[in-house]
Amino acid sequence: MKKPKFNLKEIKQIVENNSGYPFELEIVRRIEMQRDYPYFVEPNYSFEDHDTGKARELDFHAIQAIPISTRKAEYVFMVILGCCKDNKNPYIFFTREAPLSGITLDSDAPIAGCPLELYVDEDTEAIEWHLGFHEFMHIGKADVVSSQFCELAPKGSAWHVQSETIFNDAFIPLLKALSREIEHFNQDLNPKNSTENLPSYQIHYPLLVLKGPVLEYHLPPKGPAQLRSAKHILVIRHYESKTVKCRYAIDVIHESYLEQYLDLIQIEVNAFANRVKRHKKEIMYSIEKLSEPQKDVK
Repeated sequence: MKKPKFNLKEIKQIVENNSGYPFELEIVRRIEMQRDYPYFVEPNYSFEDHDTGKARELDFHAIQAIPISTRKAEYVFMVILGCCKDNKNPYIFFTREAPLSGITLDSDAPIAGCPLELYVDEDTEAIEWHLGFHEFMHIGKADVVSSQFCELAPKGSAWHVQSETIFNDAFIPLLKALSREIEHFNQDLNPKNSTENLPSYQIHYPLLVLKGPVLEYHLPPKGPAQLRSAKHILVIRHYESKTVKCRYAIDVIHESYLEQYLDLIQIEVNAFANRVKRHKKEIMYSIEKLSEPQKDVK
């Protein structure tokens, strides 16, 4: 069989039209270009799937370190776990009013670190409550959320809807990677295993970046449904398997919104770092309490 001729221009067009890699590299480059708050970005980030024990991949993993002390190695790390889709077909997200907007998080807090519980007046309180996550994190302030979605795909001369592709290819890897990342970071910072006993945290942002059409089908409390273009959708998904049980919020954005999104989460993580500094005394006291040997209960 005769091989096709080697034409660079034609091969470049084939790769760009039939592969998602160029779009992934473009997103990685745009994140790395954030000079005011630099990230270390790793394309094709590999992690172990809890259920299968085999390696899976995300399209990228980006991390940024924000110091919370000038004298010691104390940091808040921002971690973006990313999937990219060069979708040719429209993705439609069905949204509703967020029932708990401005009051609490409607999902598990995407935070890892030590301590996650603070001792306040000899009682314990989760750090996301004590530091008021819902006051500065967009996942706590969102007015509109989604949990249902579909892809509008051509079938012959008509269109039909399907949801398995985006769920299996993007949301499940993001949920599993986030659960794994939080688990590992918490294990490494267990006060009983550490000699440092310094506060250190990771705030995670699972992110799906889409190149093609993003549509929002919104059903308001009153009146007819509305279909409109969207730049940013907050998707809250519960996932449960043999080894994973979680409920996390995933950001879905159109690629044109990427820089605005990076600005948004930078403000949030800076706010978290400032609150950690203000509550440093309580945090250090909590680390000491957690480091104390547990008394045997007879």
